Amino acid sequence: MPPQVQPEHLAAYVALTLGFLFIGWLVNKSTRTTGTNLILLGILVVILACGYAIIGHPALMLVTPALTKIGFLLVLGGLACSLLAACPVPQPATKEADHV
Repeated sequence: MPPQVQPEHLAAYVALTLGFLFIGWLVNKSTRTTGTNLILLGILVVILACGYAIIGHPALMLVTPALTKIGFLLVLGGLACSLLAACPVPQPATKEADHV
């Protein structure tokens, strides 16, 4: 028999998910760089996973480790984007004789 869904668990789930979507939309709208955007969204996903774990419903407890890993990968990707954007790409030296 599957576990029964309590109304307070459902209300907390809906509130957390809608709050996450709204804050994610604000982060996406306000930040300009991809690296910062990925880092902030990764932190938000980890906070959402912690919120789902606090609710304590067994179905949400199964989602928590996957969301934590996704959040970690988003933060790691944001750091990589930020570091790669800070390094200038060297331009090849061209001579005027090469274009003739």
